[in-house]
Amino acid sequence: MSVVLLVREAGYVTPHRIRVRDRVAARVRAARLDAALARGVAPESSAALALRAQALIGPVARKLGGLLSEIVANSHSSRRKRIGPVPISASLVREAELELSALAERLLGGGPVGARGVAALRALVCDGGGPLYGRCADATELRAALGAALEALEVDG
Repeated sequence: MSVVLLVREAGYVTPHRIRVRDRVAARVRAARLDAALARGVAPESSAALALRAQALIGPVARKLGGLLSEIVANSHSSRRKRIGPVPISASLVREAELELSALAERLLGGGPVGARGVAALRALVCDGGGPLYGRCADATELRAALGAALEALEVDG
């Protein structure tokens, strides 16, 4: 059975055994946990957040990098493949191609990534009403969100 270290409100660190219910909570509440991580909530504040952060910085990050590469390539294709239920704005993707490509490269590079950045990118890709899907007139909002995510991918240390 694995253990995570949690930081309590009083500022002290305590070990916490990971139980099956913690793992279930991390899976069932993934979207909410991703939103909390993207807002900057510390992963060590709860077992579910710690487990979700651990999942995000592994294969999930690499898969997300591949998806971003696919989104960029798809925006240049004459026969666009639908990636999700809501069509992604090819024109906005082309406008923010440098940022998207940099993020894909960073995620696929194999180096350490911050859970906050991965969570922010997952939220951006999964939000069908967000800037990646043509909700805004130009790519300014999308570029800002991508820049913030790239910055959040950096790991201190």
